[in-house]
Amino acid sequence: MVYDLHTLQNRFYLHGNSVASLHTAIPLLKDKIKETDINAVAFPDDGAAKRFAALFDDIDDLEVIVCGKKRGEGDERRITIQDGIPDGKHIVIVDDLVQTGGTLFETGKVLEEAGAASVNAFVTHAVFPNDSWKRFNVGGDRSSCFTKFWVTNSVPTVTNQLPVQDGIFEVLDLMDLIIEDLDDYN
Repeated sequence: MVYDLHTLQNRFYLHGNSVASLHTAIPLLKDKIKETDINAVAFPDDGAAKRFAALFDDIDDLEVIVCGKKRGEGDERRITIQDGIPDGKHIVIVDDLVQTGGTLFETGKVLEEAGAASVNAFVTHAVFPNDSWKRFNVGGDRSSCFTKFWVTNSVPTVTNQLPVQDGIFEVLDLMDLIIEDLDDYN
């Protein structure tokens, strides 16, 4: 079972030895959306929009915002809003994984500048090499961007370190979803 595969060609990594059963952790986020005032979902690029946008079709009155990313020299990213209106919206940015979080941060800044009431983030896989998550936590140089940052425990060596008390991070447990998906697997 593979959750929120970064690129579909990766499903062939195992060659003919097994068949990847593709799943998503988006149901965990949808439960969180129901508990909040989030009324828009944003994607940092077309790839994320193609992978995830249709999974939110069953939520009425949820604005979809699609951004675009162009990389410059070094770590420079230029994010633009390609579709949707963030003004006054409570937004969650959705992507499959985060490493340093540069793209998520720049997307969040662009949405705030366009008038978003609040910006949150959700990623299935919190890779965060070299403790890069610290930049988003209270006191970090990127801490002002997100109200809440949801991740799953798919990378427990990282998520076990995240400060969930008094921080912006919340770790969503995949186990119940895995069991449900196993029960539904044919």
